[in-house]
Amino acid sequence: MESADPQLNRFLHQLQAETQRQKFTEQVHTLTGRCWDVCFSDYRPPSKMDGKTQTCIQNCVNRMIDASNFMVEHLSKMNGGV
Repeated sequence: MESADPQLNRFLHQLQAETQRQKFTEQVHTLTGRCWDVCFSDYRPPSKMDGKTQTCIQNCVNRMIDASNFMVEHLSKMNGGV
Protein backbone atom coordinates (compact mmCIF):
# COMPACT_ATOMS: atom_id res chain seq x y z
CA MET A 1 0.00 0.00 0.00
CA GLU A 2 2.20 2.76 -1.29
CA SER A 3 1.13 6.37 -1.09
CA ALA A 4 2.24 9.37 -3.08
CA ASP A 5 3.20 11.01 0.21
CA PRO A 6 6.79 10.04 1.09
CA GLN A 7 6.29 10.94 4.76
CA LEU A 8 3.30 8.63 4.99
CA ASN A 9 5.28 5.84 3.31
CA ARG A 10 8.14 6.32 5.77
CA PHE A 11 5.71 6.26 8.68
CA LEU A 12 4.03 3.08 7.40
CA HIS A 13 7.39 1.35 6.98
CA GLN A 14 8.44 2.39 10.48
CA LEU A 15 5.13 1.15 11.87
CA GLN A 16 5.55 -2.18 10.12
CA ALA A 17 9.13 -2.53 11.40
CA GLU A 18 8.04 -1.73 14.95
CA THR A 19 5.22 -4.27 14.74
CA GLN A 20 7.69 -6.93 13.60
CA ARG A 21 10.05 -6.06 16.47
CA GLN A 22 7.18 -6.33 18.93
CA LYS A 23 6.14 -9.74 17.57
CA PHE A 24 9.73 -10.95 17.77
CA THR A 25 10.01 -9.77 21.39
CA GLU A 26 6.75 -11.53 22.28
CA GLN A 27 8.05 -14.73 20.67
CA VAL A 28 11.27 -14.54 22.67
CA HIS A 29 9.30 -14.10 25.91
CA THR A 30 7.05 -17.03 25.02
CA LEU A 31 10.02 -19.27 24.24
CA THR A 32 11.77 -18.23 27.43
CA GLY A 33 8.73 -18.95 29.59
CA ARG A 34 7.90 -22.30 28.06
CA CYS A 35 11.45 -23.58 27.99
CA TRP A 36 11.99 -22.37 31.56
CA ASP A 37 8.97 -24.39 32.68
CA VAL A 38 10.20 -27.49 30.84
CA CYS A 39 13.89 -27.35 31.77
CA PHE A 40 13.86 -25.97 35.32
CA SER A 41 11.76 -28.29 37.44
CA ASP A 42 12.22 -26.36 40.70
CA TYR A 43 11.74 -22.88 39.07
CA ARG A 44 15.02 -21.64 40.45
CA PRO A 45 18.02 -21.21 38.19
CA PRO A 46 21.07 -23.11 39.36
CA SER A 47 24.20 -21.19 40.26
CA LYS A 48 25.85 -22.87 37.28
CA MET A 49 23.96 -24.38 34.35
CA ASP A 50 24.82 -28.04 33.86
CA GLY A 51 25.09 -29.73 30.49
CA LYS A 52 21.72 -31.47 30.81
CA THR A 53 19.87 -28.19 31.41
CA GLN A 54 21.76 -26.42 28.64
CA THR A 55 20.90 -29.19 26.19
CA CYS A 56 17.26 -29.12 27.32
CA ILE A 57 17.02 -25.37 26.67
CA GLN A 58 18.70 -25.65 23.26
CA ASN A 59 16.43 -28.51 22.20
CA CYS A 60 13.34 -26.74 23.51
CA VAL A 61 14.07 -23.51 21.65
CA ASN A 62 15.00 -25.36 18.46
CA ARG A 63 11.76 -27.39 18.51
CA MET A 64 9.66 -24.28 19.11
CA ILE A 65 11.38 -22.47 16.25
CA ASP A 66 10.83 -25.49 14.00
CA ALA A 67 7.15 -25.59 14.97
CA SER A 68 6.75 -21.87 14.40
CA ASN A 69 8.41 -22.07 10.97
CA PHE A 70 6.22 -25.05 10.06
CA MET A 71 3.05 -23.17 10.99
CA VAL A 72 4.08 -20.06 9.05
CA GLU A 73 4.87 -22.16 5.99
CA HIS A 74 1.63 -24.13 6.31
CA LEU A 75 -0.50 -20.99 6.68
CA SER A 76 1.31 -19.38 3.78
CA LYS A 77 0.52 -22.38 1.57
CA MET A 78 -3.12 -22.32 2.69
CA ASN A 79 -3.43 -18.62 1.84
CA GLY A 80 -1.72 -19.12 -1.49
CA GLY A 81 -3.91 -22.05 -2.42
CA VAL A 82 -0.86 -24.25 -3.00
